[in-house]
Amino acid sequence: MPILPLALLIGALTFNLALCFINTNVMGINDTMVMGCEVVLVATALYLGLGRNAAPYLLLAIFLSYAAMLMAMRPLIDPKAVRDFLIPVAFYLLGKSCDDPRVADRAAWLCGVIVVAFGLFEFVALDVYVKYFNIIKYYVARGSVAPGDISNQTGALFTSGLRPDARTLLPFLGPHRASSVFLEPVSTGNFGAILYIWALNRPAMAKRWLTMAAGMAAIVLSDSRFGANVCIVATVAYFAAPITPRFVWLAAPFILLSGFAVYGFISAEVKWENNFAGRMLWTARLITSLSPAAVFGLSPDKPFLADSGYAYSLNQIGLLGVIGFWSLFIFAPEKSPRAWRFKVCVATYICLLMIVSDSVYSIKTAALLWFMTGSSDGDPGTESQPAVRPNPAPSFSAAPAG
Repeated sequence: MPILPLALLIGALTFNLALCFINTNVMGINDTMVMGCEVVLVATALYLGLGRNAAPYLLLAIFLSYAAMLMAMRPLIDPKAVRDFLIPVAFYLLGKSCDDPRVADRAAWLCGVIVVAFGLFEFVALDVYVKYFNIIKYYVARGSVAPGDISNQTGALFTSGLRPDARTLLPFLGPHRASSVFLEPVSTGNFGAILYIWALNRPAMAKRWLTMAAGMAAIVLSDSRFGANVCIVATVAYFAAPITPRFVWLAAPFILLSGFAVYGFISAEVKWENNFAGRMLWTARLITSLSPAAVFGLSPDKPFLADSGYAYSLNQIGLLGVIGFWSLFIFAPEKSPRAWRFKVCVATYICLLMIVSDSVYSIKTAALLWFMTGSSDGDPGTESQPAVRPNPAPSFSAAPAG
C-alpha cells in the first residue's frame, strides 16, 4: 500500500485543523500560510501523478495558457482561479497513477475514522474542542471572515456551527452541527456524501459497510440536509447509469444553469428562506446578476458568489472554460462499467452541490473525491463472470469399427 498518497490525502483533509491549532495555541497565522500549504499539497500531487504520458502535460499547458489569457484580458492576476481548477487535475492524476482502487478504499476508511472521531470529540467535549481549536478566530486570521461578522451566538464556532432553526436529522442532538476536522459543518456533510458514494460503488471493498456508516455518521453529526439528499439522488443515479447516454451527463449542468438563468429573469419572488427552494432562488439571482463579461470570465470584479458554484465558476474561468473542464471529466476514459457508474454519481454530486455552494473547489473534500475518480477510471475493474464449463470432448472407442 503506497504510503505517500495516503499521507497526502490525510494532509489535505487535516491541514486546516493543524493551522487552527497553531493559531489558537502557538502563534498567529495568515492567508499566505494557508495558500502555501495548499501549493505544497497540489504540487506534490502533480509531481507524483505526472508520468511519461504527454497528454497530462498538454492538458496543463492548455489550461495555464487559457488562465493567463483570461488574466491578461481582465486584467486581473487571480491565482485562486488557477488553484481551484488545478486541484481536480492534480488529484485525479494522482489517483490514476496509483492504478489500484484499494488505495482509495484505505484512504476513505482512514479519513472517515478521523472525521467521525473528531466530530464525536467536538460533540462530547465542545468546551475542550474550542479551547484548542478556536474556529472563528482562525477564519478571521486567514481573512475569510471579517471581525465585524462574528456572532456572539455561535461563540468560537463557525457561523453555520449552530442550526438557527430546528435540526433536521435526529433533532434530540440539539442545534449544534459538528465541524470536525473541516472547521465548518458544510464540508463535513459533503465529505459524508462522498464516502457513501464511494462505498456504494465498491461492493468488493474491505470495510465497505463501516465506511458507508462513517459517511452517514458525518452527515448526521453535521445535520447536513444536503448530504442526506445527495445520498438518495446518487443511489438513483447509480442504478440509472447503465441506461443513461453519456451526452445526458455532459448536458446536465448546462441544462440546470440555463434553467436557473430563466428562473432568475422571470421570477418575481424576492423572499429568501434557508431551505432548498430558497437556495435555488438565491443561485438564480446570483447567476442573473453576472454581467456578459463575467459570464465569459472577463470581468475584473470579484463579487461574493460562494453561495452558487455555477455563478462562481463562470466568473472564474468563463463559460468556455467550464464547458472544457466538464467535457474532460465526462469523456475521460474509464476502463470498466463500474467506473462509469461512479463517475455518474460524482457528476450528480457536483451538479447538486454547485446549486448551493462553491465548496466543490475546496481541497478539504475535493482531494479525496478526485483521487477516487482517478483511481476508479484507472482500474481495469473486470466484472466477475460466471465460470465457463468446458464442453467435454466426444468419447470415441479405440476398438476398430465393425
